[in-house]
Amino acid sequence: MTDNKRFLLCEFNRHLESYRSPFSNSYIPPHAGEEPRISDSLLTFEKHANEVWDTYTDLYYGKDAIGSVYVKPLAGVSFLACFLVQKDVEGDERLNSGQWNSGHIVQIGKTSKGTAKYKIRSSISIAMEPSNDTCLSGQLCRDTEETHEVNEQNSLTNHLENVGKMIESIEIDLRSNLESVHFPKTQQVLENIRQPLPGAKAGIPILHARLPSQQPKSGGSKKKSFLPPGAVAMPGMGGAHVEALNTAVLKRAGKK
Repeated sequence: MTDNKRFLLCEFNRHLESYRSPFSNSYIPPHAGEEPRISDSLLTFEKHANEVWDTYTDLYYGKDAIGSVYVKPLAGVSFLACFLVQKDVEGDERLNSGQWNSGHIVQIGKTSKGTAKYKIRSSISIAMEPSNDTCLSGQLCRDTEETHEVNEQNSLTNHLENVGKMIESIEIDLRSNLESVHFPKTQQVLENIRQPLPGAKAGIPILHARLPSQQPKSGGSKKKSFLPPGAVAMPGMGGAHVEALNTAVLKRAGKK
């Protein structure tokens, strides 16, 4: 493990059965044969992007969340970048286990006449297990396309600033969507299929879910490393924070 830093595993940093660390630029586990490498300029962008993304992940999701950024060249455009976040919940008194995954695949176009086009495919997925015989999950996806000004003398820094603002805005909007649309819909479905227990009070609101704060916050503790040392598996391209569901549904199951 490099510098005791954990990183997420996905197709963006995979080569055969090994995964590239964004911190050391080495593959774990090492294997014989030539390994794919990216240019020095893209490595510089990846390094700075991981530093910024690590701060963003800590502030919005807590210090026990894991974030990683990977880049790769792409013919016809400038390059691709992948921004990932994963947060696990285990052993919570109101939840057996849960996971929030978010991923943003960014296509950064070539700079032309002082501007560049950005295309982002975002995905947020939530899975939780409130009891041994119950599992709930869901996913939101969105495509975003914007054009922003870029100084060709400082293009990589401008790209990082533009992409960072776009991703932050997208995640805030998706979290708000979950809170205002998808959680109430889940509540409605549960109310329609659940038979109230004897003596239960009708109309008790249950979906006062606590989403990742719209304003940054910090806290939490570091999680042990696994898979291989310093790496954490990233299922699919989803992403994110299960605190959002800690108070939802559980009351509906009678587990206050």
